[in-house]
Amino acid sequence: MHKTLKNMKKIKSILLAAALPLLIILGSCGDDSTTTKPKPSLTFQTGSGFTFSDAQASVDSILVIGIRATSNDQKLKNIKITQSTNGGAPATLWDTTVSGKILNYDYDYEVSGGVTDIITLTVTATDDNGETASQSLKIEIFPAQIPPATQAGQKVYNMQSPTGYNGAYDLNTATPKFFADPGTVKDIVDQTPVGGAFNKTWGSVNGTKFAKVTTDDFNNATNSNFIYNLWKNNAAKATATAANIAIGDVYVVKSGQSVRFNLYVIKITDVKVTPNDNLDYIQFDYIGDI
Repeated sequence: MHKTLKNMKKIKSILLAAALPLLIILGSCGDDSTTTKPKPSLTFQTGSGFTFSDAQASVDSILVIGIRATSNDQKLKNIKITQSTNGGAPATLWDTTVSGKILNYDYDYEVSGGVTDIITLTVTATDDNGETASQSLKIEIFPAQIPPATQAGQKVYNMQSPTGYNGAYDLNTATPKFFADPGTVKDIVDQTPVGGAFNKTWGSVNGTKFAKVTTDDFNNATNSNFIYNLWKNNAAKATATAANIAIGDVYVVKSGQSVRFNLYVIKITDVKVTPNDNLDYIQFDYIGDI
């Protein structure tokens, strides 16, 4: 009898040892929270006619980006393209729902921004599990080859001057601007404070930047490449205002407008200060795509 009980205990131990691995396997089948889900695949089409790596392009040119996305699990859910300018907050250009496992789509991107801007385009593919894959391209906006024109004898008056005298200026269209005009086209705005003396300072409403350069730079600004490189070489010292403006000063200026070529070289030709009537003004010549 004692021997029989001993054998029965031994059999139970063997059965329990054999059952433990099976219990572990069965217990894990219902919990896949730690399982790594495969991410979708995302590439850009290479070859002639496609933009698939960092590049230079001029404003308004069309770049074809071949989006090739595949779900490595069930199916894709969404494809999104965003654009960031000079490291700024991204804006959505294209956002579409996908119902299949594969997407082959050629996206036509029209280059927009200002000369020397760096545009970052980011494509993100999302699958049904919420897993994502992203690819980015950097586009430097390069100048279109344009023959720069010159405007001479332009003026910006004291902002407190009488009606009919412009206190602002649109460099893109060579047009005087007034108080009621939209701020988006005011590249140059007199900064004299209300009730204050004429302070010989320019600013803008649209984000125009000014960098002081030399008379030789004005004389050599005969093509768009020169102006483009002049700005690149001086952009780090550009400021939102040009202060203490004097006759003979020269500035390379980047307008805040998104136009084909928004770089200009300005030479100050006269600074007029009148004591009593606020008809003070700064006169200038300038070169650019006008």
